[in-house]
Amino acid sequence: MNAPLQSGCLATAQRLLQARYENRPIEDWPEALRPVSFDQAYRVQAMQMDALGPLGGWKVGAANSVAPPTCAPLPQRFRYASPNAPAAESLSLRGIEVEIGLILGQDLPPGQTPYSLEQIWQAISQVCVAVEIVESRFVQRDTVGRLSTLADLASHGALVHQAQGIAAQDMTLLQPEWARLQVGQQPALQGPNQNPAGELTRLLIWLANQGSHHLGGLQKGQVIITGTCLPMLYAAPGDQIQAAIQGVGELDFICA
Repeated sequence: MNAPLQSGCLATAQRLLQARYENRPIEDWPEALRPVSFDQAYRVQAMQMDALGPLGGWKVGAANSVAPPTCAPLPQRFRYASPNAPAAESLSLRGIEVEIGLILGQDLPPGQTPYSLEQIWQAISQVCVAVEIVESRFVQRDTVGRLSTLADLASHGALVHQAQGIAAQDMTLLQPEWARLQVGQQPALQGPNQNPAGELTRLLIWLANQGSHHLGGLQKGQVIITGTCLPMLYAAPGDQIQAAIQGVGELDFICA
């Protein structure tokens, strides 16, 4: 990357970090700070992780069953084992999504030969219920553009997952028949898995063989979240969050 592009990516990363640290979403997002390619967006992610690291996992998803996947790193500092949860001062939007989480038992570093699905699944030790708390560094996150949202760690705020999942014995765990999400006193959502990405195995293959390489590949102990199973709900401070996935388990915590 040439010097002007490097400098531009650094300025974008610094502005996003400032908004995160101050918990003050950005109202005016200058064109000069907006990534214009996926490469730039991923470079901005990596620069933020220099400050937010170490890396505790990844989120991977796709807009629909044929769209190319995208990913974002998850800082370990924002990862919690239920019933632990982030403090109130770090939250504002409080978007709640229930997702399938995969905990790695082996490293999958970048290599010369692509990993097969079987090799990737063998590296996964546990499957767990996970809740992503969606936060944005933008006041109007739906208008800043896909690449800016991706650069903003794909709107990641925090991750809460089961302290102990179940053994990753069967890939049918990636295709649950139903999921459930209860947020405070709102009507519970329960129904078939509605992940728009479709087949999750293609996301894992891409993440292991391409998506994670800008930050050194996948590492033992990291958790991968794979996209929401149900529509996102918004929590209020003090709401109890209860999430469950058929065949995997359930978790609950208080959203501060």
